[in-house]
Amino acid sequence: MNASVKELVAIGASVGAHCQPCLEHHIQAAIELGVTEEEIRQAVTVGHTVEKGAMSAMKKFSATAVEEIMSARPLPPKQPKTAFEEDASETILKIYDPAMCCSSGVCGPSVDPVLTQFAGTLKMLTTQPGVRVERYNLGQQPQAFVANTEVKSMLGNGGEKRLPFIFINDQLWLQGRYPAKDELLEALKIKNTPVLSPFPATPDNGSCCGDGGCC
Repeated sequence: MNASVKELVAIGASVGAHCQPCLEHHIQAAIELGVTEEEIRQAVTVGHTVEKGAMSAMKKFSATAVEEIMSARPLPPKQPKTAFEEDASETILKIYDPAMCCSSGVCGPSVDPVLTQFAGTLKMLTTQPGVRVERYNLGQQPQAFVANTEVKSMLGNGGEKRLPFIFINDQLWLQGRYPAKDELLEALKIKNTPVLSPFPATPDNGSCCGDGGCC
């Protein structure tokens, strides 16, 4: 498979994955390789065809999947909350992202260091007791933006350009940018203290695996 064919395949895959930056990148790469406009348009059409087929199959599958799985594996009885759980307060962090193929910052032709750092901070927050993180993507979860009346109102009159909207306990805290780790932890009143894990004891014979060899 030559480079031109690879780019045409990537164009179709980008359409099927709904990855806008990926699509732009691979179209430009195909043009630089001398791929014709007609070939590019055909690749886009193929991507939409695959996408349509996958959506149709998923629609049929999802109609019965929940019922079948739930009947095969009934949920255990819900345990009553303890007095501590009932009294414990919870901080809810909600992030409303602009439309993008993914929120990790590593999808597309280049890495977005700001998004990558923010995703790492959110992953750390999910391990904190009393903190719940909810994240919504405008391109993939538009219903969440409509359901929140304040977000829906802010999106009017070109408000989409001010995304992301970040709420703490349903109060708008930040918009238009992603916060640094220390800034977010301070707002959530979480101490930025690293958790250190003890190193395993080193074997007497000095080998890393304890068998005289090296892993």
